[in-house]
Amino acid sequence: MHKCKSCGRVEIPLHPRLTPKEKGSVRDVAIYLASTKPISRSAGRSVVAASAYRSGEDLTNELDGHQHDYTPRQNSVAHKQVFIPGGGTASRSELWNDAERAEKRKDARTGREWVLALPHELTSDQRAELADSFARELVERYGVAVDVAVHLPGAEGDDRNHHAHVLTTTRTVERGADGKLVFGDKATIELSDKKRASMGLGKSADDVTEIRQLWANLANNALERAGQEARIDHRSNAEQGLDRVPERHMGQNVVALERKGRRTPTGNHNRQVRAENAQRAEVIDFALAKMERAIKAMREGLDKVAEALDRLAPALQQRRQQAEEKANRWLMFAKGVGAGATKKAEADRLQREKEQRIAAEKERQRAIEKAREEAAYKERLQTIGAYRGRNNSRGRGR
Repeated sequence: MHKCKSCGRVEIPLHPRLTPKEKGSVRDVAIYLASTKPISRSAGRSVVAASAYRSGEDLTNELDGHQHDYTPRQNSVAHKQVFIPGGGTASRSELWNDAERAEKRKDARTGREWVLALPHELTSDQRAELADSFARELVERYGVAVDVAVHLPGAEGDDRNHHAHVLTTTRTVERGADGKLVFGDKATIELSDKKRASMGLGKSADDVTEIRQLWANLANNALERAGQEARIDHRSNAEQGLDRVPERHMGQNVVALERKGRRTPTGNHNRQVRAENAQRAEVIDFALAKMERAIKAMREGLDKVAEALDRLAPALQQRRQQAEEKANRWLMFAKGVGAGATKKAEADRLQREKEQRIAAEKERQRAIEKAREEAAYKERLQTIGAYRGRNNSRGRGR
């Protein structure tokens, strides 16, 4: 446990400084921290003083005339930047004095602070850009002004303790037509849960959870772009399914005693927790190594199967080609047989039609011949009848 000389923040790293044996057992997990708290007059705090302290600058609170000169801390500040909605920036004196003047209540919240653990796996420029990207997200989400200060690890502390202090206004901010900052309504994260419910919003705690997840996503994207395997997770150990016992928070008094070499109950508890977590990590890493060996053997087996299939591929291709050729021959034969059968059926049909026409013609001729014979027979009968009639007339005349 160490205290940042610049800001006094007590750092509780996910993995404390380890022995060589312990380092081999810890998985590649980056430190995660994203906490927030308001800066309230009721606690005797000033957002002007907070900004001066975090940025290492000399600022005067114009409401009470108090000067806050923290320029000796400048060497601990690696990067600082102010963001306002609509682009551009503002001086810290202008921004935070205006924020103080915008609040009239004696117990008003004049600012909000986010403390972020920056991945030590990144470069200084990458950490600065990561902190700035988080600030821009807050500006976009809430319409507030944001003041970023990135701090270096303390000389006597954990050299991985890169962290950022992100101060935000509690009200929306914009540049007026006269170029001055104009403070509007309270940002939605600052509203009471009752007021948020009337607006159809969830609880403010839900916003905090979402911002913590946002920070994890931004940090992991930065680690991925940097080619780092380490990742962070905003969830608790239990939510992640990790068999790791969390350490207890050590306040400033406990840290001071520990740094003087005096053992404390909290310090003893945390040392025991670290030892137990290291043992758990060794067991987990052993199981993971065994699983990796099994996966490797499985992959090698699959590679051998793939190689065998590659060797068989030409023969299989040849057999497939032969089968296709045989099938094509049978298809052509079947088509030929079918075509022959079709032609024979057509010839038979034409022959039947021809025979039917001949038979019909013969039947017609027979009908014509019969009609002729009947006509001739009738004609003979008529001739005979006429002849008989003439003979009968002659007999009567005699």
